[in-house]
Amino acid sequence: MGLFDNAKPSGWKTRSAQNIDEGFVVLVDIPVEGGLPYHDTYLVGCSTHQEAEAKIKDLYPEEPNIRLYVLPLRVGDTKHLKLAPNEVREWR
Repeated sequence: MGLFDNAKPSGWKTRSAQNIDEGFVVLVDIPVEGGLPYHDTYLVGCSTHQEAEAKIKDLYPEEPNIRLYVLPLRVGDTKHLKLAPNEVREWR
């Protein structure tokens, strides 16, 4: 089983007929007052770190303290996941 075998699509993703070679894993960390931070992880099909970050920030417009950690995917991983251009997929 590969590292990204558990990446499951969510209902709000955008799909295209063509897969891409570039993508990112974006780890989301949102501090919660008096408790443990909220964490989430997304796969994003785009060509730049900044674009991936912007797409995820758009999902959390009311979170001023959001912290994002953006990691590039290898070409093989992106193809294996069938990640489409501009797709945002929650990774579970």
